[in-house]
Amino acid sequence: MLRRLYSHRFIRILLWLFITLITLVFLLFVWTNWSGKRRWAATLAQIEREGETLDFRKLLPKTPPEEANLLAIEPLRGIAAVIEEDVNKGEPAAKRKALEAMKWIIQGKVPRSNGVSLGQSTAMAEWVKFVRESKFLDVPADSSSTSRDLLNALDAKFPLLKQLTEQLTQRPQAMFTPSMREREMPEMLFSLQLPHYTIAQSLARTLALRARAAMDAKDSQEAARSILVLKRISAACESEALLIGFLVGITTDVMATEAVWHGLHERVLTAADLNLLQIAFMADDGDKSLLLAMRGEMAAGLSTLAFLQEARAGRKKISQERLSALSDVMALSANTYRVLPDGLFDHWKSVAADVELRFLIQPLKQEGIAAVVRAGKAMDREFMEKGNLVLHADHIMARLIVPAVKQISSNALLAQVRSRQAVAAIALERFYLKNTKYPTRLDELRPDFLASVPLDPCDGKPMRYRLSESGRYLLWSVGFDGKDDAGKVNEAKPGDSSALRKPGYLGDWTWQYDPVK
Repeated sequence: MLRRLYSHRFIRILLWLFITLITLVFLLFVWTNWSGKRRWAATLAQIEREGETLDFRKLLPKTPPEEANLLAIEPLRGIAAVIEEDVNKGEPAAKRKALEAMKWIIQGKVPRSNGVSLGQSTAMAEWVKFVRESKFLDVPADSSSTSRDLLNALDAKFPLLKQLTEQLTQRPQAMFTPSMREREMPEMLFSLQLPHYTIAQSLARTLALRARAAMDAKDSQEAARSILVLKRISAACESEALLIGFLVGITTDVMATEAVWHGLHERVLTAADLNLLQIAFMADDGDKSLLLAMRGEMAAGLSTLAFLQEARAGRKKISQERLSALSDVMALSANTYRVLPDGLFDHWKSVAADVELRFLIQPLKQEGIAAVVRAGKAMDREFMEKGNLVLHADHIMARLIVPAVKQISSNALLAQVRSRQAVAAIALERFYLKNTKYPTRLDELRPDFLASVPLDPCDGKPMRYRLSESGRYLLWSVGFDGKDDAGKVNEAKPGDSSALRKPGYLGDWTWQYDPVK
């Protein structure tokens, strides 16, 4: 019976096909492992030639002494710590819990802040109404000075705010503790827990409100100090070599810039306070901060793939829960990773590193953020050309772990423009306080108020400027399209400034005090 079955021609063909398929799969695995190993070795050599490193700790700045660290005062000391991988455990969790009362921004309808983007000032009455209706603060209804009462209410409910502004001069540096250098890093860096960023955002929003209240109360010093603390928080987030930290940092910078715009709009800041603010904004280096974040992102992404590769070989243990922490797309079962050839991980790492070097790190080092915005378009085209994931399986992980360059770099470029505009605007106000008029050209600010005119990062030329009919001025960048529209801002719809951040925006980015028409 068996002999008759094996002699059947159809069965023999199926058997040979099966043997051939197994042989081809075996050869494919052997070739993938061989080529992947060679490719990854070449990629490591390329990374070394570029002067880059995959050692995340080497990217991190030194931890400042505790007595010089503004964010190491008692209420904030240690809030970045995670005890036994549990964010709800221990003293750090208790401190974070105590600061959760500042999470007001997600409740109710928050007044818009479109001063920098659209030249639109939000009345203080709207903020007072918001804090009352959201029950964030208790501001007396019969108050004769709501701004001062709001400022006092903030300081009474959150003594930390006043403590931070009072410690500014004694503690000139800022870094969340324990610093990244001091924390125990997981082997899979993408699983690093960062609960302090939620606190940083809530603290920044509350400080921005404090700055606004101080300005309306004509308290220049407290307004300036609140803005300076915002700048320190931003710098602390951006120093952690993580993309999410960079995004929290530039979001905080936007709040600081908005507060400066309002202070200049209302002319409540003194010459001394303006000088301090100008120094703080001149210290901004968006190119350096984004480069650090992208380097950290490359190290984190490749460390994650290396860990998965070790888990696939059985040298590391990985739970489904840990896999799920990466993303819904990457959360394949542990068994799925085990059946993949080892060399495929080497190909994944090589392509991810190559893409990040060519489209992120090299453009940043050579030309700055604007070059990354342009490179993002080329990266999109390359991914489209290699969209067939069967023919280009080596590009699968690069699509997942390489940041969404287009929107991130667009936000970073706009933040960089606003920071440079703030420097020029502060210098212009200092000029005005001395001369009771604004200059006809930005060159007149040199050398007493500026060492050099800030450049527009979009085209490398000096920031554009002209006096306005209202007696103030317009200060503008050419924006994404590189076309000078004489300061014209194009809104998607009235009162909506979100269009300015989108890569397809056509128009200028203008700092002005008259509402956009």
